[in-house]
Amino acid sequence: MATTKGKPRGYFEKLLAIDCETTGLCFSSESPVYDPKTKERHQSLSWGMIVANAQTLEPIEKIHVLIRWNEQSKEQKINNRYFGKGAENIHGMSFQYLEKNGVPEEKAVEIIGNLIIKHWSPEVSIRTLGHNVITFDLLFLRDLFTRHGIELKFGNRHYDSNALAFGTLGTYNSDDMFSLFGFERKTHNALEDAELALEIFRMTRILWKSKVGLIHEEQH
Repeated sequence: MATTKGKPRGYFEKLLAIDCETTGLCFSSESPVYDPKTKERHQSLSWGMIVANAQTLEPIEKIHVLIRWNEQSKEQKINNRYFGKGAENIHGMSFQYLEKNGVPEEKAVEIIGNLIIKHWSPEVSIRTLGHNVITFDLLFLRDLFTRHGIELKFGNRHYDSNALAFGTLGTYNSDDMFSLFGFERKTHNALEDAELALEIFRMTRILWKSKVGLIHEEQH
């Protein structure tokens, strides 16, 4: 294994497990956030985030943030009464519920930003972990911060439980993946889904190490 000062090349100490629920996604666009042809735009409505030790995959700190609809989402709802309805049927968070229990986007940026500042210096890039994290959650996280004038520094390596489960278990969706690992998913909750994605990576690592250990024992 290639090492730098006693550590593997590409070594990092912490990673950020994330999951978000949104008003929906743009199906006909390269980005799930915004469709430049139709001007359809979606926002994140909740975030589950876990700072984890990259070596043990054990949680260090967790947050769960609910976010109110922004003005763009409200306007789209006025023009299209079905806007956001499909996603609401999945995650169960209505506009009224978020108005009562959520925070404005600006406050969400502050809460998430404080977590990131606490665990990552400006010089250290963030590695994320999650289910479809590269093509979905990471894009919504970038959008949230960029629209409020903040550019987060991410690494170029991210860890996707969807790819992991497809390669090892042959599953095509998160419900089947969670079920095969023995987890019953009752609702789409951002923090719970981030926790499950992290736990699946942790369990897979333990199973792999135990399997490799058994092979070495048999060889000797």
